[in-house]
Amino acid sequence: MKRVAVIGLGLMGASLGLALKARGFGGRVAGYARRAATREAALAQGSVDEVHDDPAQAVQDADLVVYCTPILTIPDLVAVSVPHLKAGAIVTDVGSTKAELERQIVPQLADSAATFVGSHPVAGSEQQGLDAARADLYDGAMVIVTPPPATSASPAVEQVRAFWSQLGAWVEVMSATEHDRLMARTSHLPHLVASVLALTVGREGEASRTGRYCGTGFRDTSRIADGSPDVWHDIVHTNRTALAGELAAFRDALTALIDQLAQEDSEGIRTALETARTARRMLLADSPAESKP
Repeated sequence: MKRVAVIGLGLMGASLGLALKARGFGGRVAGYARRAATREAALAQGSVDEVHDDPAQAVQDADLVVYCTPILTIPDLVAVSVPHLKAGAIVTDVGSTKAELERQIVPQLADSAATFVGSHPVAGSEQQGLDAARADLYDGAMVIVTPPPATSASPAVEQVRAFWSQLGAWVEVMSATEHDRLMARTSHLPHLVASVLALTVGREGEASRTGRYCGTGFRDTSRIADGSPDVWHDIVHTNRTALAGELAAFRDALTALIDQLAQEDSEGIRTALETARTARRMLLADSPAESKP
């Protein structure tokens, strides 16, 4: 690839540009950002070689276009870009849900010579914006590639997989539907649980009074609730069905614990705590974050 366009220069997009530079990418990285201050900062940071205020200009002659904006904004940006994509261009993204994007973007590219292959780097931070970007964000991360059914045998799938692998990521390929089901359980549910925890501890306007008593337990379990509300609104909205099922399962487990407390079932609570510890250890033992490729 000689030219990569990064549409959106927040944490994910700017980190992508920095990662390409750090990994020795010899081509040009073109960026798009809506705000002039972001464009200027991205050039100064070195995450892009050139930056535009129009996505149509950024994607011209790009071999790969990566959309790094909140999910609900991506289809509109793709629509603006389509007439300017070169033949053979590959379009991907970093969105945390895939089925809705696939449903909207595939028809948009139907009459073009570009190919869409969805991507989701399971990476990121509760920190936001270009200032939080870092070159190693994708190093050792899991990236899930979700080709549409009609594209599953396309060479573009292997090119997208190779692109993320070259940035140090682990890559798996699956359907958009399977991706959304898994992420509802492992990513989207934890974020909402952390948000509800923060709301509960700080309820009734007591956040300023009780904050001094919040130790590492609260900080660790609520950290991700500090993520961008705009980004997470789009994630929740586009994966609401699968997420509702996971929240129902969490509600059932919480109800069981409340019942055990009411019944003074200390052995039941001990068993639940032991089972939870074992489950966490097993889950994290299988996590890419525990061992670099």
